Amino acid sequence: MPRSRFLSGAITVAATCLLASACTTGPTGGPSSGGDKDRATVKVGFTSDVTSFDPAKGAGSTDYAVTSLLYQPLIGQDEGGTFVAGLADTWTSTPTKTSLTLKKGLTCSDGSALTASQVVASLERYRANSAGALLTFGAANTGKKTAITGDDAAGTVTITTATPWGEVLAGLSGTAAGIVCKTGLDAGAAALAQGPVKGAATGPYEMVTARRGASYELRLRKGFKAYPRFAAMPAGEPADRLRVQISKNESTLANQLQTGALDLAPLTGPDATRFTGNDTFTVESAPFIRNYIAFNQRPGRPGADPKLRKAIAQAVSVKAFNNVFGGTGQPLTSYVDEKAACVSTDGALLTGTDTAAAKRVLKGVSIKLEGSNAVAGGAGNSYVAEALRAAGAEVKLTNADNAAWATDVTANQGDWDATVFPLISGTLARGGSYFLGPEPAKGGLNYGAVKNAVYAKNYAAATSTTDRNAKCAAWQKAQEALLRANDVIPLATVDVHYVARKGVSFAMPGGSLSVSTLRVTG
Repeated sequence: MPRSRFLSGAITVAATCLLASACTTGPTGGPSSGGDKDRATVKVGFTSDVTSFDPAKGAGSTDYAVTSLLYQPLIGQDEGGTFVAGLADTWTSTPTKTSLTLKKGLTCSDGSALTASQVVASLERYRANSAGALLTFGAANTGKKTAITGDDAAGTVTITTATPWGEVLAGLSGTAAGIVCKTGLDAGAAALAQGPVKGAATGPYEMVTARRGASYELRLRKGFKAYPRFAAMPAGEPADRLRVQISKNESTLANQLQTGALDLAPLTGPDATRFTGNDTFTVESAPFIRNYIAFNQRPGRPGADPKLRKAIAQAVSVKAFNNVFGGTGQPLTSYVDEKAACVSTDGALLTGTDTAAAKRVLKGVSIKLEGSNAVAGGAGNSYVAEALRAAGAEVKLTNADNAAWATDVTANQGDWDATVFPLISGTLARGGSYFLGPEPAKGGLNYGAVKNAVYAKNYAAATSTTDRNAKCAAWQKAQEALLRANDVIPLATVDVHYVARKGVSFAMPGGSLSVSTLRVTG
């Protein structure tokens, strides 16, 4: 089987979020009972630790995975970008006003009622503390320009923006917008970041114990009914307990799968080939990562020079990058894949490979390249580094673990010039939010300090209308501006492969594993 199918990584900030997760149980058969007659105990493992349990502050794949179990968003997003019920049952949305009606009987993890007022308080905190809130409400609607109100008697929450913004529902469906109950809000950011806060959870699980860097235990909230209503929900019942453990590498996870110590493992490397044709397991695969090269464009950095960005694009080969993963990925023509609405498919906008031209610019140039080793152990990063060296650049490569990469690059606290960015989000609006607006130090997402006025203008036009034709026309202009400036160099997609033992099922809305849908079937 081609190596590439199992080298896809997992990951980003944006990311999502479950590539490093795995469920473990007893030594034989299906999920273990863990001493509970009614529900199995399932253990969930990650190759990198959680950096924060505060949903508004998540910065890596494991953060989003665990917080999605603790803090439920108002809505979810299903296949084709359609929205489904979460804590909210129904909703209406225009570019300036979104109204949501909460489900009846919602409670916090201490049993107290979850009211519209508490939802408003949580959303206001999210708006003030999460960089992702800029995408939810729009950069032009900061502060008092966005009004969030609630009616406890009617069970409704209303969001009104001063400037038209057509992405509110998409933002509310994200893990970072998960609702935190009053006890969590009162406890403060430091307590939420560390782990268990009694009564704070609104999701299907609450945290019982937390041993940072080692393991975490979550307990199912009895009577929880507000699961996202995805179109294809698996059979079975939620596990009574989830035990989250930190593992060092995928080979260990694969070994545990084969010995019966694991029930479910998303594998991104060649270890996944062990399960081909084995009827003890099922394997679900999906394109998950959209790889592209992006730059630190701050003054004094190599990436601030358009000629150098073009030369780097000329030095790399999408085909060669794809071959690192076995050649089965989809070459990209933008920063998202071909399934995204309004994606540009115009190959003429891309800078082609021209090694001779690249050498004339890159010879002797020092470039600090950093990428996440959660993506195939950094194989794609290594290819890009070698391609740049072949063009004469002096490259310092850092294959960092995902938490360190997220801190160094997406939070811009490290010393880096270029990155191989593994984008999980498949939408132009969410993925494109990394190329405009404030930098991380100022509460934004623009980790590379990109300044592309034409892109920013058309991004705003695309996200402030609900007219399909106008939206796509603006997106085409936005992508053209970004690609012609080589602010982003599209590479190729890779896949993630979820290997599950018999007795465990799950849903993959939009090709991404939703942990809250994990079910024990036998």
